[in-house]
Amino acid sequence: MGRNLLFSSFPCLFFFLAVSSIRPVSATSSCPVDLSYVQTVPWNTSLCRQPDGLEHCCQALLSVFGMGLAQHLRETSMFQFPNSNASSACLSDFQAKLATMSIDPSLVPYCFKDSAQFVTNTSSCAGIVTTQDWIEKVGPITPLNTACRGDFSELTRCSSCLDAGQKINSQLTSIDPDATSKCFYYTCLYAAGIVSEHGPLDATTAACTLALPLANSATKKPAKSRDELLKLVFGLLGALIGVLLAFGLITMYRKWDRKRKNLNEPRKGFSQTNLLGQGAYGVVYKGTLSDGALVAVKQMHDLDSQGDEDFSNEVEIIGKIRHRNLLSLRGCCVTSDNSKDWAWTLAKSGKSQEILDESIRDQGPKGVMERFVLVGILCAHVMVAFRPTIADALRMLEGDIDIPRLPERPLPLGHESFRPSWNESSYATERSRTSSSSRRAM
Repeated sequence: MGRNLLFSSFPCLFFFLAVSSIRPVSATSSCPVDLSYVQTVPWNTSLCRQPDGLEHCCQALLSVFGMGLAQHLRETSMFQFPNSNASSACLSDFQAKLATMSIDPSLVPYCFKDSAQFVTNTSSCAGIVTTQDWIEKVGPITPLNTACRGDFSELTRCSSCLDAGQKINSQLTSIDPDATSKCFYYTCLYAAGIVSEHGPLDATTAACTLALPLANSATKKPAKSRDELLKLVFGLLGALIGVLLAFGLITMYRKWDRKRKNLNEPRKGFSQTNLLGQGAYGVVYKGTLSDGALVAVKQMHDLDSQGDEDFSNEVEIIGKIRHRNLLSLRGCCVTSDNSKDWAWTLAKSGKSQEILDESIRDQGPKGVMERFVLVGILCAHVMVAFRPTIADALRMLEGDIDIPRLPERPLPLGHESFRPSWNESSYATERSRTSSSSRRAM
C-alpha cells in the first residue's frame, strides 16, 4: 500500500510524488552530494523530536534532502541521481548525519519509502532529465530568471518567486498533465539550484524555494556583534575627528590668508583716508599693526630741537598715565620718510617705474605704466587745486591729452599752511607755554 506525501508551506509549496513500492535504504556506492550542510544549516530540528509530529518531520526532511538534490542539479545539470545505488547511498549518508544531531535515523526510511523516487526517470515530468531538457521545454528565459533572484529574506521577493513557479508549472503541466506535482518539484529545484545566485545551501533561499522550516533564531535578524559595533563607533568617531580637523585647518588657513592679505595690501600710510583728527602739534591717523591691532598714530610736525624735547616729554607722560579714556602707548619712532615725498621724488627724477611694485611692472607697456603713475600722483596731490578733474584724469589715462608737468614738491599735510585759522592762536599759545615751562624746568 502506497503512502502519499503532500508538502505545503509558505512561501513555497513543495510537492513530492507518491510511490507504491517500498525498499529498504541501502548504500552500495558513494553519494555524489556532500550532505554536511545538514548539520550546519539552521533548520528546525525540533519538528523531528516530537513523537506526534511525524508528518511535519517528513516535510522538513524532504526540504533538507531537497537542498542536496538542488546542489546536485547546480553541479551536474541533472535533476535527480543517475541510479538507485547513488540514491540509496545519499539516503544512508542522510541517516548518519541525522544521528549525529540526536535525531532518530529510522525516520528516513519511514518518510522515504523507496530510494528510486530520487532516481532519474524520463517519465517523471515531460521527459525532463537535465537543464538542457528544461530549456527545450520552457525556453532559456522564464519568469523564474527574474523573480527568483536577489534577497529572499524579503517576503515580496519570495512571493514573486512562488508566482513565477506556478506559471512555469502550468506550462509544464500543459505538456504532461499527469506530472503536476513532479513538475512543480522540478521547478523548485531549478529555482534554488540554477536561478538563485546564492545557491540552494543558503538558508533563506532554501526557506523560500524548498519550504525549509528554519529555527526561530534564524528567522530573526542577527544582532550586531561586538566587533561590528566597535567598527561602527570608531567609524563615526573617525568621521567626527575628520570633520573637526578639516574645520580647524580651514579656520587656520583663513586667518593666515587674511593676515597675508593684510601684509600684502598697499600701505596708505599717512593719507587723508586714515585721518582721524589734528591738533596744535600734529595730525592723528588710524593705523593697523602687523598683528591686526588697530592703533592711533600721531605724526608730529616741525620737530626742531624744541620739538624733540616736547615729543620726548609727551611720550614719557602718556606712557605713565593709565585712564579708561586714554589709549595706552604702544611705541614711538622718529623718521623723515614720507611715501608721498618718495613717489614725487622718483617721478621728478624720471624713475616712475621704481614706484610700481615689482609684481606689476611688466603687466603693461612702460609708457602706459608710467602714465598711470603720473596721473596717480597728480590725483593724490595735497593741494586740491593741482588735482585734475575725473574727466581730465580719464583722458590722461587714455592718452587723449598730455599729462602736465608735475608741480613743485608738495607740502606735507601737517604744514602750518594746512592748519585751520582758528587753531593758529591756540597753537602759538601752547608752544609759548611749553617753552616757558621748559625754561623754568631748566
